[in-house]
Amino acid sequence: MKKKTTFVLDEGIIEQAKEIVEKGTFKSMNAFVESAIRDELISINKERIKEAIKDAAKDPLFLADIREIEKDFEHVDFEEAEK
Repeated sequence: MKKKTTFVLDEGIIEQAKEIVEKGTFKSMNAFVESAIRDELISINKERIKEAIKDAAKDPLFLADIREIEKDFEHVDFEEAEK
């Protein structure tokens, strides 16, 4: 579902975006803005995941769980499991 909204942007950014749209890179300003916001959200979410992984790597309880799981699978024969 699409929802209409309004933004106030720097004039220089708007002009650059218009040039990109006029060159046919995007079908409209809306498509360009939506793509830019989507890309930034993806980037932010990736960064959040990286930070969560870094935090987990410092968490003694998480690391203990990982060691326990590794120990549980230490003698598993993956070739036999695939049959």
